[in-house]
Amino acid sequence: MRIHLLQVIVFFIISVAPAQAAESLGTGLRRIEFTDPVGHGSIDAVAFYPAAEATGSTHPGPFEVAASKGVSIASGRYPLFLMSHGSLGSLWGNHDLATFLTRHGAIVVSVTHPGDNFRDASRVGSSLAVFGRAMQISAALTAALNDPFLAQHIDPGRIGFVGFSAGGTTGLILAGAKPDFARLAAYCKGRTQDRVVCEARGQIRRERPDIGPVPDDRIRSFALLAPLSVVFSPEALRPVTAPLSVFVGDKDEELSPRDNALDLARDLGDRAELHVIENAGHFTFLAPCTAEFMREMPALCTDRPEIDRVALHRSVNADIARFFDSTLGRPPQ
Repeated sequence: MRIHLLQVIVFFIISVAPAQAAESLGTGLRRIEFTDPVGHGSIDAVAFYPAAEATGSTHPGPFEVAASKGVSIASGRYPLFLMSHGSLGSLWGNHDLATFLTRHGAIVVSVTHPGDNFRDASRVGSSLAVFGRAMQISAALTAALNDPFLAQHIDPGRIGFVGFSAGGTTGLILAGAKPDFARLAAYCKGRTQDRVVCEARGQIRRERPDIGPVPDDRIRSFALLAPLSVVFSPEALRPVTAPLSVFVGDKDEELSPRDNALDLARDLGDRAELHVIENAGHFTFLAPCTAEFMREMPALCTDRPEIDRVALHRSVNADIARFFDSTLGRPPQ
């Protein structure tokens, strides 16, 4: 089959140029204000967005984030990705993925979940935390769609989600699955070394019977990193129709890969793609650490000698961007 030179040039322009244009954008950073639908207090949340100008770095606590505050947003309409951290984490846990996605041409909103973060563990181990997390992500989505600065730049037909660890549970609830807490208690038998998940032997406090799992069909694609998914039976996953991309390390020391990500991918079948990363641990999926953070929290920053977290994140972040491109599409440029 003969391919004319003009056809090659046109294909190159269509397939390559849009990605290069998006990659050239800097990253802006902006606080978003909205109310926790569970506790009715304020939620700490930020939006990462493509900037119309060169940007530098911001230093919230021990993190170094490749984004600047107060810069203008680049013209265009972008997909919106919601980001949910792991238990006792913060909105900065995957900041490198957030800034990568903005440079690729997206808006990312990341929240710190009330009652389940590094400053406040008051809801950890309760149904209020499990169900409340999903409700908070939905509230963040609504807030972003109504935000005067962001709304005109969001394509509401291209909404995605990224969840790490307990954030994976959050994502699956949003996708339509209903957790069975008895499965967690069974999982935790003999797993007392699990510092957070099984600290209370997998027992979940039942609070607020008026609050349960609430899906959000505005979210159309999900990327899950080392997800806590053992609480979902195969039957509970049947309502999930959105595409998922699941990443897990085969040396995860916090959550059993077999009982969580691997079983999840098996039960979802062709609805999910699975990436098993050799020698990666649970916290390998957190953003590469600064020297300050390494001193403060070495357990979150130390990987096996075979792992170069910076290089690995370049690869994983690119895989996630490609997944969202393939499932949500990219607009014509």
